[in-house]
Amino acid sequence: MGTGNFSVVTDLHDEIPELADALSERVEPDVFLSEAVEDFRKVCTLMDDTSITASERAEWAHIKSELLNELRRMVQRKLRNTSE
Repeated sequence: MGTGNFSVVTDLHDEIPELADALSERVEPDVFLSEAVEDFRKVCTLMDDTSITASERAEWAHIKSELLNELRRMVQRKLRNTSE
């Protein structure tokens, strides 16, 4: 991943340390996984926006949680398929 994605990689390591390395290795070849990581990046950026309201922040936090769950499922599925 390039330096522009450093923050996302750091966030992923904070959020899903057990899968972050596997995820960062597989972002490029998988379109769906790459899109999910991009969505995660956008949410992280929005969460850093100090101008949003508390209710907006709560909505983005929920979306971030859902994205993390989906990223976990996608990476675990990839790992299973790779080992088969």
